[in-house]
Amino acid sequence: MKKISYIIFIFSLIFHSIPLCHAKMDQQTLAAERLAKWNINYASYLIDVGKYLDALDAYNTAFEVTPFKQTKLKVLLYKANLLATFLDAEGQAIGIYNKIIKDYPEGEEIALYRKGLLLFDMNRYKEAACVLSSYLKKYPHGKFRFQAEVLFDRAKKASIPPPIKPELEKKAPNVRVLLQRKAKVIKIQGKDLKINGRITNRETITFYRESVGTNVYTIESPYPIRVIAGKYSKRVRGKVIVKAKKSRLMVINILDIEHYLWGVVPAESYPSWPLETLKAQAVASRTYAYYQVIHRKNWEYDLVDDEGDQAYKGVDRETKKTTRAVNETRGLVLMKKNRPILAMYTANSGGYTADASYIFNLNKTYLVAHPDPLSLKGKMSSWKKSFTLYEIESRLKKIGLPVNGLKNIIPKKRGPSGRIVTIEIVSKSLNKEYRTRTTLGRALRLPEILFSIDKIGNKIIFQGKGWGHGVGYSQWGSAEMGKRGYNFKQILEFYYPTTKLMKLW
Repeated sequence: MKKISYIIFIFSLIFHSIPLCHAKMDQQTLAAERLAKWNINYASYLIDVGKYLDALDAYNTAFEVTPFKQTKLKVLLYKANLLATFLDAEGQAIGIYNKIIKDYPEGEEIALYRKGLLLFDMNRYKEAACVLSSYLKKYPHGKFRFQAEVLFDRAKKASIPPPIKPELEKKAPNVRVLLQRKAKVIKIQGKDLKINGRITNRETITFYRESVGTNVYTIESPYPIRVIAGKYSKRVRGKVIVKAKKSRLMVINILDIEHYLWGVVPAESYPSWPLETLKAQAVASRTYAYYQVIHRKNWEYDLVDDEGDQAYKGVDRETKKTTRAVNETRGLVLMKKNRPILAMYTANSGGYTADASYIFNLNKTYLVAHPDPLSLKGKMSSWKKSFTLYEIESRLKKIGLPVNGLKNIIPKKRGPSGRIVTIEIVSKSLNKEYRTRTTLGRALRLPEILFSIDKIGNKIIFQGKGWGHGVGYSQWGSAEMGKRGYNFKQILEFYYPTTKLMKLW
């Protein structure tokens, strides 16, 4: 059974099975619920662009701020799906299902079934059969009884497969990169263009939403192809797919993953950086892209072309040095338990990498906190921002926090790196603890949550270090390591401990 084949089914079921209307709310309660729902919706967008950790953070925030048990249940179900499907954290997902079974009677049926399905997907057939049997006994006329009966029968007959071995690709896989999804007009330029296999003499082809209809167009050329949508212009290798998506046009670039990296590494690094640093970036970017390819097989695309995933600038950004870094690390992927890792990277760790378990509640042995002093030598290592209490209050209100008469902001929970995971907002209208990134960080657009807070008069000063989420590989730290003679393997070992480098193609 494919995990992803059940996602849409389960999500739609959640929406229809859990009522969203609540009793009459006071203003503060209503604001809290609106903030929770905003984060739920935003998490869906973040998953769409591959930002799984940020989606997890949004779900964590929604769970913490909502005053309603029904909304909490919905968030837990969404979060479990995210953990199991996109974050290789099946154990944590099962923990959530166990929590629902224990604490949320109204969600027990769906959690029990989902737990059995997940155990089946994990090849833990004996446990799956036990859970599915419990489901059938407790819910003989349940919503999932037919699926549960089929899975139960299969689980009883299934044999445990041999240990998973990493897939060795015969050749480099292709990636599907989303270039556009909201364009009304798309122009394609290039030499010797073919449309759906037919040669055309035109060097510019224009597609309009009205004329595309239900058709899907594949444009190919032995030369790079330029895609133009308004001010957007990008020259890419491989082939280009144009099709309609609702009222707009979608453009997807399909190309060899190594050729894709030719346009990523110079966009994510400076070509002037040491070659070993560029090699480390190439491996991190390859691992990240391959991870998305594996986890999004049933999607229309694997990656977006901006920093939502990783920046992909196409042919015009390529350089000889960055292409060399990609070529000399061809096929090398960071692995953990024979799976590609979620190779997160940040601009600058601020001297101490972040622990994903503290920041995002995601347990990964290779995304942990440890000192990174060389990052402090690089750019974007420190920053300072100052706001009046009124400015902060106004911006917090814009994101849905009902703050009136802001008095102070107090650090509450810190991670091992010193990052402020939660803050307390002190005001006349409320004194409440919130997750820092999704509230204060979002409202004030703070570069990081590794900062100090000083209140001077009616101003609050944030003195911070680092730029980004701080998890995993630090790009400026890697640059400094390269300058000091570290090779790319040493750099990767430092930022992704407990992982193994393997050549998959």
